[in-house]
Amino acid sequence: MSLMFRVRRSDASARLSELKTKSGVLTLPEFFPVYNPNKPIVTPKEMKNIGVRALITNSYIIYKTPRFRERALEEGIHSLLEFDGIIMTDSGAYQIYRYGDIEVSNEEILRFQHSIGSDIGSILDVPMSSEISRAKAEEGVKITISNAEEWSALREELKGTLWVGTPQGSIYDDLVEYSALKIRALDFDYNGVGSLKVALEKYDFSVQARYFLKVRSLLKAGKPFHFWGIGHPSTFAFFAALGADSFDSAAYALYAEQGRYMTPHGTLNIDEMEEFPCSCPICSNYTPEEVRSLSDREKTSLIAKHNLYVSVAEIRKVREAIRGEWLWELVQERARFHSKLLRAFEYVLKNFSDLLERREPFSKSSGLQFSGPETFFRPEILRARTRLRNIMRQKAVKRALFGLVPVGLKYTYPFGQSHYPYEDDIAEEPSDEELVSAILSYQFDPSLYEIGLKARIRRSKRTGMPREVIVGDITLGHIRPSDGMLIPSLEGASLILKNLPFPKSRVVVKERFKEIVARGTTVFVKFVKLVDPDIRPKSEVLVVDEEDTLLATGRSILSAQEYLEFHEDHPFVLIRRHVKPRLD
Repeated sequence: MSLMFRVRRSDASARLSELKTKSGVLTLPEFFPVYNPNKPIVTPKEMKNIGVRALITNSYIIYKTPRFRERALEEGIHSLLEFDGIIMTDSGAYQIYRYGDIEVSNEEILRFQHSIGSDIGSILDVPMSSEISRAKAEEGVKITISNAEEWSALREELKGTLWVGTPQGSIYDDLVEYSALKIRALDFDYNGVGSLKVALEKYDFSVQARYFLKVRSLLKAGKPFHFWGIGHPSTFAFFAALGADSFDSAAYALYAEQGRYMTPHGTLNIDEMEEFPCSCPICSNYTPEEVRSLSDREKTSLIAKHNLYVSVAEIRKVREAIRGEWLWELVQERARFHSKLLRAFEYVLKNFSDLLERREPFSKSSGLQFSGPETFFRPEILRARTRLRNIMRQKAVKRALFGLVPVGLKYTYPFGQSHYPYEDDIAEEPSDEELVSAILSYQFDPSLYEIGLKARIRRSKRTGMPREVIVGDITLGHIRPSDGMLIPSLEGASLILKNLPFPKSRVVVKERFKEIVARGTTVFVKFVKLVDPDIRPKSEVLVVDEEDTLLATGRSILSAQEYLEFHEDHPFVLIRRHVKPRLD
């Protein structure tokens, strides 16, 4: 089986990743606007011009409409919609929620989605509101699991389409857990998380976030997560930071029908606007007054297009925030404009810190910005405080976010890259010994403190910043300018390894793979026998064989807490230095 899902970068619990489909590779996170062929407010051609690369349509509507069904079966869904991007299809589950039943079986709609060439299809699960009775929830879970098992029996016939499996259970944790574990065992290609109706309509983001994180903790981390029904751009950053890889919604069109104009910070009423705070093609060519003077159909179309422009721009900004490692800063900014979003942000930081910390990169190249009291509970700050407790201090300064911080960590993330109002940078310059001892203790383990006391530093002639670390007659490594972390040399890694308790900072490679890793091959999941459970994305690691002999050094891509849930061919460590030459 070829690898379909690969994580390239990460920030918070978000992944910048690639998903391989029949119609091409999709970069996630992504937003799938809903297209209803019976109500083409914005056509797929227009969506593509706006920048939409993937959309979702309802296969049940196509199935029930003869003129659409015949063309879809004959020409394929891409030809029918005149869209050459990636198409995801819903099974008709939403119609079950709205009307209680539909006139097609699960098997029929599965086969139909596959036959018309859907890139991503879905089983017929039973969506639930946050106010459903337990009896109804139990019944819905039973149907959902039965339909999921039916898909599993047909999976060989349905190959080529990626399939979403969505657990159900509403607010009943035991039902959610039962359903999620059943879905997990069936090994779908894509994890689905159903937004809870009613709670969503009331903007109860705390309920949505709790439900999402509950399901996320139960399903395999090595699959993308689709969060059904999340469609307002102001929420994309928040739910992506919790681990959602894709979203879908018709909100861009539904809001337009009500004259509601989307912004990244909330929604405005077109009837109350004098000018557009946006420079998309719609807002650049019309004034609010001109839009209001149009027919209802034309007005709705223009507002819907604007709403899509905003949605596409926001999901791009989310991806760029992951690349630049400032996603939490974007979440903080967006949360400041909506009290319920801010409440949800505070709620998840205080109640799911352990789950969030597992995916939080160990280091970042961007600064950490204080935005309010919730900043104290960010996962990287809580982790930093925990690690500081065991570090021996020669000199320390009090910092608002972290407490007492050794002067030696002046340049190291997150201490040297955090910005707190009215707090100056650490003025005192650490000695070479203080700096190296503190970095080794914080980055690897306090047992390396003594090595640092023997170190001296070569500094940049131009900036005076610490660069090369020397211990005795060997170069221990280099201090990375962006985050103040040590990048060990091979000699330095060997010295660190001798003094570092097992299995700290180690990735142990199975015997049969040690030769190729020693020659610089990426460490894939299937190569790994054992890892330090504290390894996080962007940790500097020592790659060793089963005898604890150094093979290479590198940077982890995944968390030690989740790597086994990924495909065996997914990279785990990118090799930086290796003990043997590469083979030609």
